[in-house]
Amino acid sequence: MNEAESVIDCNSVKVKNSHCKKIDSILIIEDSQLLQKKIKDEITAKLKIVCDVASTEKEAKELLEKNSYDLLIVDLYLPDGNPDFIYYLIRKKFSILVMTASTNEEQRAKLVSLPIVDYLYKTDEKSITNYLVNKIERLNINRDLLVIICDDSALARHQVVDLLKTQNLPYIEVENGMEAYSCTLDSPQEISLLITDINMPLMNGIELITKIRNTYTLVELPILAYSSADKTSTIAQLIKTGANDFISKPINREEVLTRIDNTLKLSCLFKKNQDLISKLNTVATTDFLTNLYNRNHFYQIIEHIQAKSKRDSRYYGIIMMDIDFFKQINDNYGHKFGDTVLKSVAQIIKESSRDADMVHRWGGEEFIVLVPDTSIEELARFAQRIRKNVEKEKMTSDNSIVSINITISCGVAIANDTNIDNVENVINLADERLYKAKESGRNQVVYK
Repeated sequence: MNEAESVIDCNSVKVKNSHCKKIDSILIIEDSQLLQKKIKDEITAKLKIVCDVASTEKEAKELLEKNSYDLLIVDLYLPDGNPDFIYYLIRKKFSILVMTASTNEEQRAKLVSLPIVDYLYKTDEKSITNYLVNKIERLNINRDLLVIICDDSALARHQVVDLLKTQNLPYIEVENGMEAYSCTLDSPQEISLLITDINMPLMNGIELITKIRNTYTLVELPILAYSSADKTSTIAQLIKTGANDFISKPINREEVLTRIDNTLKLSCLFKKNQDLISKLNTVATTDFLTNLYNRNHFYQIIEHIQAKSKRDSRYYGIIMMDIDFFKQINDNYGHKFGDTVLKSVAQIIKESSRDADMVHRWGGEEFIVLVPDTSIEELARFAQRIRKNVEKEKMTSDNSIVSINITISCGVAIANDTNIDNVENVINLADERLYKAKESGRNQVVYK
């Protein structure tokens, strides 16, 4: 296979997610009624998930015959239980989370080899319920993520796939580093985690990690590397190259699940923080009523506009607009209708503007449009177009009791060689012309 043949179109790669499901219904199989109730109450209160309970194997089987459950929380030792019960549930292909009070190491080794979601030791009630709530929440988050498994060994990929299925994780399988790298760039869905072998044809794991780190940071695309080579120098090289973590082959089921879980938690936390920062920035620069930019945004962007104007020898302009007789609108029809008018005018201004024009609510009933690359004649024509669009629009209240036409007045100013660096002078000039438009009878544009 040559290099060209190894690159795949990730739009055509099938994401395997038929095993994924939203956890909406849970059966708690626990003989302690106190713990049973505590688990049920916490899951219902914090996750709003319906839970049934059973105290014995017999009760559990009766409920499983009648109902469908997305997850079983199972005590390993029940009053009427037998060692085969857990295997019976596995054969039925249930998603199972096991609880046990035993710390027997031999039993633990058997548990971690089973295709279950996880197991936990019974300690105190708070620790148990906190773990269960967090784990169920993680399972529901996982179904919206995507993992790439990169290994030239079909058997090795199959082992990892079995683990991912228990964790409700969608996945893509690829056979070499070239294919994995192609998918990280071209996949229609954001990749949440890459799990890759080191020794592969065409592009090995270290080369793959190196290329990926030229595009994505450790938190943007986490990478778990695994290999039978367990030299300290190899592990150090992988971490220095950009792997988030390393797993030795043959893989240990419990270790792999723990490392996947921790890596995804950190990645999701980073993305959550990025979303929060983006939302905070939107709040800081957007008017809550009209969804236009606000005054803060204007002063954030103006230096860039000034620099571009000087570089291109094309001036920026400002249109100051004010709704005519707005106080009377509020007094006669109420502030709710006044808000409707503000939102309608904002929408008209926005729809009348180009993508490059920046429309701001300046305060009260005033708006400013910052227009790059323009002349005073173009700016005046633009303001006239907005004025006419507002004038012909009927402003109607939610209950259609009020339906009126309104008008706006506009003052237009353009930056020139003397005031291009002083935006306040340009604003003041536009404001003076707006005042002149008001004094001259309103519903007009003044640009001289």
